[in-house]
Amino acid sequence: MKKTPGTFIGIASALITGLWTAPILMGNTAFAADDEAMSAQDEVELEFTDCGESIAVTGCSRSAVCVEIPADMNGKPVTDIDSNAFFGCTELKTVVIPDTVTTIGYNSFCECQELAEVIIPDSVKVIDAYAFYNCNNLTSVVIPEGVTEIEWSAFAQCSNLTDVTIPATIEKIGYNAFADTPWLKAMYKENPMLVINNTLFSAKETEWKPKVPDGVTKIADSAFEASEYLRKITLPDSLEEIGSFAFAECNYLSKIEIPNSVTHIGESAFTDCIDLETVKLPKSITSIEKDTFAYCSGLEYMHFSESVESIGECALASCKCLGSVTIENHDCQIFDSPQTIANYCDDENGYAFTGVLYGYPQSTAETYAEKYSIDFRIIGDVNYDGDFNVADLVSAEKYLLGGGEMNDWKAGDRDGSNDFDVYDLILMRQQLID
Repeated sequence: MKKTPGTFIGIASALITGLWTAPILMGNTAFAADDEAMSAQDEVELEFTDCGESIAVTGCSRSAVCVEIPADMNGKPVTDIDSNAFFGCTELKTVVIPDTVTTIGYNSFCECQELAEVIIPDSVKVIDAYAFYNCNNLTSVVIPEGVTEIEWSAFAQCSNLTDVTIPATIEKIGYNAFADTPWLKAMYKENPMLVINNTLFSAKETEWKPKVPDGVTKIADSAFEASEYLRKITLPDSLEEIGSFAFAECNYLSKIEIPNSVTHIGESAFTDCIDLETVKLPKSITSIEKDTFAYCSGLEYMHFSESVESIGECALASCKCLGSVTIENHDCQIFDSPQTIANYCDDENGYAFTGVLYGYPQSTAETYAEKYSIDFRIIGDVNYDGDFNVADLVSAEKYLLGGGEMNDWKAGDRDGSNDFDVYDLILMRQQLID
């Protein structure tokens, strides 16, 4: 949020128990609420910042007990509760937020341990990270229609939070948003996965081989991030999207089969999955985002089908065991950096790929290989003679019949199965015709 340098403390309409002390005026301007609407005993200091067309609440006196945030100041709407605005207000019990506010900021009510009631209006779109973290007296919260994002740890450690209402408008529930709350524990007793509006937002940590329920269309950002138990997972044919960091740092995840229904995988979705050895991507995937498989040190090969039109920055960075990468799309956009495909790195030489890159002659894959001194081989050239022709088909047929050998069977692995079979031979024949 862009702010002007001028910050002021105003006297806002609020309720506070105990004796009132005169407010300290700072900055260029001080605002006061209607005198008839408040008395000396009903006043509390709130800090505001003028953001140009709107006002943000930036602070509150630490002795506040009951606060009603004004909807406007000097004709400008109050639209934001800024980061740390009420942080550590240990006596705060209730707060009323006006229907002009759209964002409840980072850490805004963090550690308000006496906070028992908060009314969130329909105008709010985002509840930022740690917004209500460790509000131990909060027992119930209604997230209204209109809220689209609840960021990471927003309500984490609210040890008495038993009742939560989630609206149909919610699109994102961040990592650990409701961690260590009675509400989440009760939800997990009913189902080890938290599924809301056909989106899987998180899963119970003790599940080793979970099965994502039919009907789930999205695995949310960070849904399984840093899971210490996840070994394998079964994904439904209804799944369409895997969010950013969805499986990041799942150190024991060894294999995953992504159904053909998935059309998008977010950036860093599988980063740091150090035991992940095989991934078969469906032909419905058209782009590989930044860091998608970075630091997957156990990944041995990767096959990008013709449908993949772009490979993002560091998509396969620091994959130590990576021996081969196949790029079927002749014109695939490969991010121009040695880190995009790399299995080696040192301080002296930087990033490099010492494996084999398979592609077509005069393709972007060949250009990338030439620029970064990578061993490039032609798809289908199982004889490894620098060309693909009928002789390769003859060698492949003899190999399948048990009467011969192929110098480079991986060149013929057209379906990305890390094996060579009859189906690959059929695809090679089609390749020659094409």
